[in-house]
Amino acid sequence: MDRGDTAEERVPADRAAFDSVVRYADGVTVETTDFSIGTVYGEGSGVVAGAPYVVFTVSIRNGSLTDLDLSAVVPTLQQGAVAGAPLYEGMDVADFSGVVAPGGTATARYAFQLPGEGSEAALYLDLDGVHAPAVFSGLLP
Repeated sequence: MDRGDTAEERVPADRAAFDSVVRYADGVTVETTDFSIGTVYGEGSGVVAGAPYVVFTVSIRNGSLTDLDLSAVVPTLQQGAVAGAPLYEGMDVADFSGVVAPGGTATARYAFQLPGEGSEAALYLDLDGVHAPAVFSGLLP
């Protein structure tokens, strides 16, 4: 795909609620599960000790007819207009990587410091330059 393409030219998908499935027309699906909430105790750039955080699992199933390269997946969690800081140190998390063959599934775990009050949020998961970002929104489970 040419770098000049716009998001409208990517394979589209409808938004889904958290703990639900985003489905693409080419057979790729993205699902969020296993949510847990905790309190940040670590230190580091952008980390606020005592702030709440969320950890969750994302599964991508490649139901398309071609390989799916997950080496450039970018997750963003947002509460209102503020993005949550990703947490890695001391967390049981792992980014997506590699290529998933047709029929295969890949799983990753992400943790984000919650930047605001309440449990209303949106997760944007940009898979690649072919698919529009998967969007999950609503109350965090």
